[in-house]
Amino acid sequence: MNKGWSIFFGVVLLGTFLIWVVAPFFGWWLPDNVSTLGGDVDYLFYVILAFTGFFFVLTEVILVYAMFRFVWRPGEKSEYTHGNHRLEILWTIVPAGILLFIAFAQVNAWEKIKYQSRMPAPDLTVQVTARQWEWRMRYPQGTRDDKGRYVDRFTWNADDKEDARQKQLDARAWAEVAEQDDIHVPNELHTWKGANVKVYLKTLDVLHSFTIPNLRLKQDTLPGKTIPMWLNVNKSNTRFDKATGRCTEPADKRDAWELSCQELCGARHYAMRGRLYVHESLADYQAWLDYTYQQQQAREPAAKSVALAQPEGN
Repeated sequence: MNKGWSIFFGVVLLGTFLIWVVAPFFGWWLPDNVSTLGGDVDYLFYVILAFTGFFFVLTEVILVYAMFRFVWRPGEKSEYTHGNHRLEILWTIVPAGILLFIAFAQVNAWEKIKYQSRMPAPDLTVQVTARQWEWRMRYPQGTRDDKGRYVDRFTWNADDKEDARQKQLDARAWAEVAEQDDIHVPNELHTWKGANVKVYLKTLDVLHSFTIPNLRLKQDTLPGKTIPMWLNVNKSNTRFDKATGRCTEPADKRDAWELSCQELCGARHYAMRGRLYVHESLADYQAWLDYTYQQQQAREPAAKSVALAQPEGN
């Protein structure tokens, strides 16, 4: 019966391992990647998973074998030893080598995602403010080119270093202080397919974590700091319907990409959710932006008239 426990333990571990193996075939795996940077992140994930998975299985096999082979027997005493120095050196060197390999393997992806000097000129700039418990998106009014197309006023000429530096300073200043004609939208991050989006992330209160799983994107917010980040989505999931003034829902629910907080931030942390809307073209995004701005402006006169009417009523 003593060996029965080792067999039971081994069967349970084998069952969990087989569930893990078949999980991708049932859709129990990573969400679809729709980001130009997602491939680099997935590569690192699978490299680390391969190392950790191999050594986890190895140690569990050794554990089950030891439970079965060295089960307690009446009248026998265990032999105690102070260890094996060669073995201890080996299992110190091997993990150190693996960690060193991972450290070098992740540098390229880290540079692309995190280094401000490697971030491309933005096609769109957005300021995102986290608060308990919502995301507040702020979009600047862009300029228009000679064909009437939207142009982000903080983009820069890659060949002009002075222009690039000045535009980045201007964008940072805008992220810190809102302007009168900014467009405000809660819990909705809008862009268009293939656009480089520069996001300036802030928080009004506690720590939050800006996370879009389909983009392999996760960035903590820190009180008192404005953190730049960028993204580029290679697939669209909506279009703007001018007749209804709404963005269409994707036919496949898996394309309804969620924006969430992954840092416990209070009692209603679970409700701090938003959506990523990727329009099929710049023209479609521009139609949504213009409509949203018009709706925002249309509400202001009514609010002012009510405020002015109150003293007269008194």
